[in-house]
Amino acid sequence: MKNIILIIFLTLSSVLFGQNLKGNYSGYWASTNWSYIFDGNGNFEYVTTGHFGFTNTKGKYEIKGDTVYLNAKKTGKGTLDVKRRMLIDKDSCIIDLRMRYDYCKSRNSELLNSNKRNFKFPQTKTDNPKIISDLKTVLDSAFTNPKVVDYLHFNEIPERKLIFKPYFELNKSNFPKLKIGDKTVEFKDTDLPKFYIEFIEINQSKDYIELDFEIKNEGVSFTMVFDLTNGEWKLDYERHHEK
Repeated sequence: MKNIILIIFLTLSSVLFGQNLKGNYSGYWASTNWSYIFDGNGNFEYVTTGHFGFTNTKGKYEIKGDTVYLNAKKTGKGTLDVKRRMLIDKDSCIIDLRMRYDYCKSRNSELLNSNKRNFKFPQTKTDNPKIISDLKTVLDSAFTNPKVVDYLHFNEIPERKLIFKPYFELNKSNFPKLKIGDKTVEFKDTDLPKFYIEFIEINQSKDYIELDFEIKNEGVSFTMVFDLTNGEWKLDYERHHEK
């Protein structure tokens, strides 16, 4: 009788207080296979094979609600520092809260392509004005950065307009009268001129925003990463590529 009560209690605890992970969750992107292997008892193994490199790192994990927290320290060659949060999608997938890639339950021999999930702003709506304000701040910093300004040519062509092609919730409705420098951004989805800004990817988290965009008719694309440091958004990384 006591054993039956214990089994019922453990089952209810699992349902009410969180999920557990056990098995191999993997995904393939950037010519690399990324695997998270959970033992169901708080230990995990992180394995990468491919273009990124061949690594094998062991660490601890903790589940709080629908989120798993991973923590591992580099211990030598072929290991990595791992400190990240993953959203648990039932028991079938985990999703990187920063990069949005998913890693789904698989057999060790399976090669599953990762997908980017649309579950946060600006890919989905938000009722939090600070999230919108943070993106405004980063956009202003990005498009007034000297390296970007060099390709905008507003001084040489003062009549040139700053036009954004809408990207999910980065649109006129959420960003009316968006001003960057001395230019007011126009959002256009049709009848686009030769010169405009097209966003390829925006990854926004509480303390991290990554922008990937192309300046059309100038033949250049940018990747810019901003971190929130001491309450201020600061550029942490910039790379651009001319076609």
